[in-house]
Amino acid sequence: MVLALALQPPAASALEPGWLTAPGVQRRLAAGEIVVEPTTAVDPARPRGGVRAAVLIRARPEAIWSVMTDCAQALLFVPGLRRCRRLAGAPDGRWEDFEQEIRYAWYLPSVVYVFRADYQRPRRIEFHRISGDLKEQQGTWLLSTTADGSATVVQYEMYLDPGFWVPQFLVNRTLRKDLPAALAGLRKRVESPAGAP
Repeated sequence: MVLALALQPPAASALEPGWLTAPGVQRRLAAGEIVVEPTTAVDPARPRGGVRAAVLIRARPEAIWSVMTDCAQALLFVPGLRRCRRLAGAPDGRWEDFEQEIRYAWYLPSVVYVFRADYQRPRRIEFHRISGDLKEQQGTWLLSTTADGSATVVQYEMYLDPGFWVPQFLVNRTLRKDLPAALAGLRKRVESPAGAP
């Protein structure tokens, strides 16, 4: 799946459903906010972190899926994504391998990694690192249609251990700025009639 972004979640943590049903979260989603919450404390001595996020998109899961899994579109709205290419895929479409290059800041080197996305089309994507600059990377996307069928809630949970020290401010910036920007970009591309960036 193309939106591996800056962090990723443990595949074993099947997206805790309770957090999304909290009234405050529901109000924020209905108001158009992108909700982002850390799932683990980040220890500067051990640069790993987890986060969960959600966004309401006024579209069917199939329309969102086609944008999420398209490298060319991801390059237009994922902050810092410089390269994305599909390497391989199952003949039946159940998984794909991607290589991505991300540059988090001008003063840091680019990070290149390969990950596998396992699909339960068009509702769930689980991804994990195969190789590259990151030590551990895994995550889950879940697309759930709203009760009235007019929109889809996109949930994202991720976990990352880059295997090297990362400044705490950079982790915080990714959580506060880059992830919401990517989800806002996804929503804009899906909801815009022309898919404009």
